[in-house]
Parts: sequence; C-alpha cells; structure tokens
Amino acid sequence: MAKLRRGRRIKGEKGQYAYGAPPYGWQAHKKELTEDEMEQAGRARARQLRDEDELSLREICAALEAEDIRPKRGERWYPETVRRMLANPTDRPPTLHRRERSV
Repeated sequence: MAKLRRGRRIKGEKGQYAYGAPPYGWQAHKKELTEDEMEQAGRARARQLRDEDELSLREICAALEAEDIRPKRGERWYPETVRRMLANPTDRPPTLHRRERSV
C-alpha cells in the first residue's frame, strides 16, 4: 500500500495522473488529465439546473437525459452520480485537490 501511495505521489509531483478512471468532465491523455469539452458542458448544465432552477437530483437526472447529455458510463443518470459530480465545487478533479492532514 505504501509503495502504491509513493508511486502516485511521485507521479503527481511530475504533473501526471495516477488515480484510475478519471471523473466526469475529464479524460486521461498521455499520463495527464485533460478536460473533456462535452462532459464539462454537462457538468455546467447540471450546476445550472441545481443553482438557478433549483431542481432535485432526480429532476436533474431527467433533464440531462432529456437534453441527451450522457454519463461517462452507462445509459442513464442516477441521483448519486449527479450528487458526486456536483459535490466538487471547483473546476478541478477531486483527485488533484490537496488534502489537509488532520492533526
């Protein structure tokens, strides 16, 4: 486990991506994480539906499907998938955030 963490840390220090499947809105390309334009538009639309239209997670799922915005995997949106996607308030993937160590 420590060897894996060390390898990921070293890869991160080099600016490379080492964390499995990229989250919605990003893609791994040549060991780097890059934005996927179509998915970024889907993230923005989901945020708009939540913030401006004040829709529930289920309503956001239905709206994204009606607008033909597809999830990264699978055929349909699920409330938990949308919740996790919207839980990240930044435009950076969660795996690239610096984590605060608890004392």
